Amino acid sequence: MKKLCFTLFVLICLLTNQAHAQYELAKDGLGVRATFPNFQYPISNEWKTSDFSTGAEIEYVRHLNKALNLALPLRIMKARLPVDKNGAADETSAINLDATLQLKFFRENNFIYPYLYAGIGAMNEDFSAFSYAAPAGVGLNFRLATHTYLSLKGEYRFGFDELRNNVQLGAGLLVLLGEGNTQPKVTIKDTDGDGIPDNQDLCPTVAGLPQFNGCPDTDGDGTPDGEDECPTEVGPVATKGCPDRDGDGVPDKDDLCPDQPGPVATRGCPDRDGDGVPDKDDQCPDQPGPVATQGCPDRDGDGVPDKDDRCPDQPGPVALRGCPDRDGDGVPDRDDRCPDTPGLASNFGCPEVTKEDKETLTFAMKAVQFETAKSTFLTQSFEVLNRIVDILKRYPDYKMRISGHTDSVGSTASNQALSERRAQACYDYFIARGISANRLSYAGYGKSRPIADNRTAAGREQNRRVEFEIYLEE
Repeated sequence: MKKLCFTLFVLICLLTNQAHAQYELAKDGLGVRATFPNFQYPISNEWKTSDFSTGAEIEYVRHLNKALNLALPLRIMKARLPVDKNGAADETSAINLDATLQLKFFRENNFIYPYLYAGIGAMNEDFSAFSYAAPAGVGLNFRLATHTYLSLKGEYRFGFDELRNNVQLGAGLLVLLGEGNTQPKVTIKDTDGDGIPDNQDLCPTVAGLPQFNGCPDTDGDGTPDGEDECPTEVGPVATKGCPDRDGDGVPDKDDLCPDQPGPVATRGCPDRDGDGVPDKDDQCPDQPGPVATQGCPDRDGDGVPDKDDRCPDQPGPVALRGCPDRDGDGVPDRDDRCPDTPGLASNFGCPEVTKEDKETLTFAMKAVQFETAKSTFLTQSFEVLNRIVDILKRYPDYKMRISGHTDSVGSTASNQALSERRAQACYDYFIARGISANRLSYAGYGKSRPIADNRTAAGREQNRRVEFEIYLEE
C-alpha cells in the first residue's frame, strides 16, 4: 500500500505540472485519488476509521456533451471482505474497474463542478474470483487552476453477489487534458472606460470608482448610487446616503421632525415619556400612555384618558366619559338610582311608574278595608293588596311608605293606635309576600290628616284610609 501511495503522489505532481498549459478544448480528463473502501457487513451509519481500508484510483474521463461524461475508474485496494453474515472477514487485495456516466450540473469552467454518476463495475478479489456491482454516487470538484480540480467523490456499490454491498470514498485531483493550440490572449473589455474590466465591473456601462467595483457615486458621500436613496444629496452611509440634519438616524425625507432628534419608532420625533406617541401628538407628553388615548394614561383601559374619565378605575364607554352602565340605559351607574334596571335619564335611570300603576295605588287608598275598629282585613281587600305586591316586584329599586289614617270618631289616642296597627298590617302582608323590609316603612297619623269633612258620613268614610306612596330614594 505504501507503494500505491507513492505512485499516487508522483502522478499528482506530474498532472499538476501538465495543468499549467491552457487549452481551447478539454474533452479528456485524468483523475488520481486516494480511496477508502468499507465492506463492513452490515453497513453501519456509525462509521469508524477502522471500518475503512485504503487504496488508489486512476480515472479516465471523456466529455460526451454538455450534460454527460463517460468515466472509467480503475482502483487497486486493500479490502476486508465479509465471508459470512456474522461479521467475519478476510483481508485481501482487490482490483476494481468501472464504467459510469456522469450527469453534470455545471460546466467545467465553474469554480464548483458537481455531478451525479452511476454505472456497472467488476472487482477481482485476490487476483482470482470476480464479483460485479452497480455503483451510484456523487462527485464534487473545486477548481484550483484553469484545468485542475480538487476532486471528491463518494459512492454506494450495490453488489450482485451476497455480502458485496460496500461504500467507497475518494479524494484527489482531476486534470482536464486539452486538444490543439493554447488559448489566444484575451483582450480585456472595458465598455465604460473607467479602468475596470467589464467582467469585474458591477456597472459596466456607467463609469465608476474602483472602491465601488466600477459603480458611480454622484454626490461623493461614500454610498454608491445603486445603494444611495438620495444619489444627488450628500448623506451618511447609516441613512443610505440621505441627509439627516438632526443626526437621529432617520433621513430627513422620512423624518417628521427633521430638526429635533427622535427615535426611529416615532419617525424621528422626540418622545419624552417613551410611550411611542411623539410629543407633537402626545396630549400628556410627560406621562406614558397608549396611542389610543393620544399618549395619556388610562388606568382602567377603557379608551378614555384618566384626565377625562369620571370613573378612572372602572372601565366604561366613551359616551359616558368612562363610567360603567350595567343596565345599558345610558345613565352611568354612579348617577343611576336603578343601576340594574333600565330606565329613563329623566328619572335618574329608573323606569317611570306607569299611569295604570299610579291609579292602582290611588284606588287602594279606599279599596283596602278593615273590620270596624280593628286592623283585620276584609276579604275584598286582598285583591288590591296583591296588585300592590305585583307593583313592588316590577319596580325593585323603588321603596314604599305606608301611612294609616282614621276619622274623628273616638279619642285621639285610640285613633292613633288604630291607624298604626292598620299601616303595620299592610306592611306585614307585603313582607309575607316576599317584599324586602328595607324597601318598606309605615306610620300611623290617626285623625290628624283628614282629606274630607268629618261632619258627614261620606267625609268620614274617605278619611278612614291607608295611603301607599311609591318613591325613589335620593
